[in-house]
Amino acid sequence: MKNLLFILLLSSFTACVSTGSKKQAKDDLKASFSTFYVAPYKVDCMGVAPMKCLLIKKTPEGQWQNFHSAISGFEHQPGIEYTIKVRETPVENPPADASSISYELVEIIESKAYAPKSNILHDIWGAVEVNGTNPLSKQCEQTLELNLSDNTILGEAGCNNFRGHLNVKEGSNSISFHDIVSTRRTCPNQALEDSYLSALNSVDAYFRFNQHLYLISNSQVVIKLKRMD
Repeated sequence: MKNLLFILLLSSFTACVSTGSKKQAKDDLKASFSTFYVAPYKVDCMGVAPMKCLLIKKTPEGQWQNFHSAISGFEHQPGIEYTIKVRETPVENPPADASSISYELVEIIESKAYAPKSNILHDIWGAVEVNGTNPLSKQCEQTLELNLSDNTILGEAGCNNFRGHLNVKEGSNSISFHDIVSTRRTCPNQALEDSYLSALNSVDAYFRFNQHLYLISNSQVVIKLKRMD
């Protein structure tokens, strides 16, 4: 009787393993593999609800795109850019609000601290979000001109003009602004001006992607700017 029970248990276990192996083999046939280039900072995006998205591209020359899904086994660290190999498997009958593909980390090909050339900063930028608020929705235009030739900044905080200096560290994405002074007109959007100038003073890092520049404080994006034509 004991031998019979052992044989039945062994058969059941073998059947489960066989079924699992067949399913894994079937998934393996469906799977494909991609190389993702992952940006050093996540960005605000909209899924079912507001969330933080990775920015990815599939070629070094490509445009950054919001990536709304999770990558199983991958833990993103702010300030680090990655090249990773990802397994992509179709999901049968996914929920309406879920991805039809599951993503799993296969290998981290490369990871390194984000260290752009500082000349990518040299431009005129317009603020599209400051501490979560779009100033343009309040009829408040805020700009920032970065001049790397003499390490100066100037711009509009709303109705007041400002100027100051910047420090950048080559070989990193470190940046800071100091000695910022502005004119003293009383403005209808004074709170937005104060928020913008305060955010500028808190900045310690930056990230440029496509035509956007993100200014970062303590690993959090505080100012989003877009290159002005």
